[in-house]
Amino acid sequence: MASAIIGEGIMIIASVIVAGALAGVILNQVGVFESTIVETTDAQQEKMLTKVKIVYASNSSNTILDVWVKNTGRNPVTSVTSMDVFFGPINQVTRYTYDSAIAFADNTWDFANNSPPTVWQMLNTTKIQIDESSLAKDVTYVVRVGTPNGIFDEYIFSLP
Repeated sequence: MASAIIGEGIMIIASVIVAGALAGVILNQVGVFESTIVETTDAQQEKMLTKVKIVYASNSSNTILDVWVKNTGRNPVTSVTSMDVFFGPINQVTRYTYDSAIAFADNTWDFANNSPPTVWQMLNTTKIQIDESSLAKDVTYVVRVGTPNGIFDEYIFSLP
């Protein structure tokens, strides 16, 4: 009889240890799952609160296109030099790379006066310049500007 009580006691202790270990593993996985959901939600919230609008585009010379872009979202845009800029005639659009050189090369873009904002605040308008040696009149162009987190706006126009 005493051996039965000792055996039951050992089984109860073993059951409590196994249940505790299992609960620890489950709670750890719930924490990992929760942090993944929080990160995804934060990224989606950032995308929902980011918005840009291309206000106007015109050529200031035969090779420079000025594009005014406004941050109409609620979030400031950081890493502005990582923005994506696409330009060209409709159906022939190419990606232009950021170039901060004083005399930037063809198929590049830069901020006006070579002064990118460190943080592009809400409701601020900034001017970017696209260097394109083959700007032509009466051609329908499209310019597409995207923030580093993937929010884009495009503007379709032709030069007078």
